[in-house]
Amino acid sequence: MPGTDPHFVRAPRPAWVEAEYQRIGKERARACREADRAHRWAFIRTLAEIAGWSLAGLILAALAFHTTDPEIGMIYLDAAMCVTWGGVMTSLALAYRRGQERGDWQ
Repeated sequence: MPGTDPHFVRAPRPAWVEAEYQRIGKERARACREADRAHRWAFIRTLAEIAGWSLAGLILAALAFHTTDPEIGMIYLDAAMCVTWGGVMTSLALAYRRGQERGDWQ
């Protein structure tokens, strides 16, 4: 092992090798930042979609509690649950599909 043998002396690397290592390191760091930015944007987009569907469901639920007819109120309440659950599940499924297209999951 290079670090344990006292007689082993590592020769200095040529300047062009060091420059190439620096270039590769910068390139990988830039690619990592771009991937992190893409993941963050996908997370925020999915979060906004879920919040939008939840808000739409809350509005329908508010209409359900605002109306005076119990039958119409139940229709609004059922519609609110369908919109909320359907929208959230659709948002999550689309986020998963976009992640597969991006290569997040193999």
